[in-house]
Amino acid sequence: MAKYSFKTISQKHKTFPTDVSMYGMLKCKSQLMEEQENVTLIINRRNSVRPKPKSWTWNVLRCRWQKKLVLLLILICMCVLIIYANTHVLVRGNILSAFLSSRLNKLSHIENQETKYSDAQKTTTVLQQQPILKPIHYLLNFSSPQLELGAQLNHLSSDYNIFIIYTKENYHLNLKLDLFAHSLLKHTSAQLHLHVITDKESSSSVMEILQRQIRRFRFGFGLIYTMYDVKVCSTIIEDIAAKLSPYFSSGPNSYYSDSMFFLSLGLHRIADASLNRVILLDCDIVFRSDVRLLFNEFDHFLPHQLYGLAPELTPVYRHILYRYRVRFPKSGFGNPYYPINHEMGNQHNRNNHERHGYPGLNSGVVLLLLDRIRSSNSYLEKLTNSEVQTLVAKYSFKGHLGDQDYFTLLGYEYPNLIYRLDCVWNRQLCTWWKDHGYSDIFDAYFRCDGNIKMYHGNCNTRIPE
Repeated sequence: MAKYSFKTISQKHKTFPTDVSMYGMLKCKSQLMEEQENVTLIINRRNSVRPKPKSWTWNVLRCRWQKKLVLLLILICMCVLIIYANTHVLVRGNILSAFLSSRLNKLSHIENQETKYSDAQKTTTVLQQQPILKPIHYLLNFSSPQLELGAQLNHLSSDYNIFIIYTKENYHLNLKLDLFAHSLLKHTSAQLHLHVITDKESSSSVMEILQRQIRRFRFGFGLIYTMYDVKVCSTIIEDIAAKLSPYFSSGPNSYYSDSMFFLSLGLHRIADASLNRVILLDCDIVFRSDVRLLFNEFDHFLPHQLYGLAPELTPVYRHILYRYRVRFPKSGFGNPYYPINHEMGNQHNRNNHERHGYPGLNSGVVLLLLDRIRSSNSYLEKLTNSEVQTLVAKYSFKGHLGDQDYFTLLGYEYPNLIYRLDCVWNRQLCTWWKDHGYSDIFDAYFRCDGNIKMYHGNCNTRIPE
């Protein structure tokens, strides 16, 4: 206390006078100790705060020449960006191509190889997964019971191969097949080969109907009959049906969503490799002439034509294409084959050149050259997803009639692939559209001049006697 007198402290802080009482001295001393403690805490806090380290940029740029180098690099980058921004697009492409051409070529080559490999692998996988089709052959004759030939035809063959589909048998379908077989055998004088795609429940009825009609007409040429399992056939063409059904059927469980309604587009996979000229018919067809005359139509095919179909005789595609026709009102797509204002009795107009419309195609009668279809890579490419989507989008098309819708688009976009069969070979009788908004122009579509050779009782229409 002698060393640090109250007088010295009071002089140092200039707070308390020297002449105070003992009580005041003790009070001032306590205040002094508190202030001293506060000063100590402040000093300790200052010592505990560490100085911030210098930034890395400051350490790097300690010298002047380093700072100048950085500034020079920044200026060079800015000049390059300014020059690049003011050059022409083609010059930029040349500059970039000088550096990237070899790299891009290598990458594109690798991608093409991988794509080809993946496509080939997918195709191989699909072919490996397909079940084996084992058709059963029969020889039917009126003078002897049916002769089962098994899986081999034993050198029996015919130039007249006809395919039909007969599944999910009911009373009305049974009557249609009976009338079909009756008219077919009544008007022909050649050995026919009838290929029937059917199920187990319906196969016995097919055999009974054919045997009964052969005995009735004493068909002495014999009928070769081959039966195919519909389940196996559906599996073989299910990839084609999966691509087309979203665009050409009204719904997933609708009537035309069944894969068999796309059979004509995959028949080249089902039919034997030895078959070439084949006709696919609906069961509601009734013949009025020899089917051999229909096979003669193959002789009129041009070298690039694969299918033969007759025109649609209703305004169904005029209705489906309404959005496309609004955008292109002068298009002939959806118009009747003969001009609407054509007078049937006017001979002068009959001799003048007519600009035929394109009403679409009907798949009740389809002529197929299977060898050409199998070997036509350009046609098979048109069955890919991308091509189908492009075709549908172009015409704003949403159909509901299966393969007939696809043939209609294919025939308009690529007319060189389709042979136009005369309507007398597929005289459709459906008049549904006449009573549903098109009565004023229906007759223009329904017109078919000539001697009718085959009637098509679509829409369950009665066949004229």
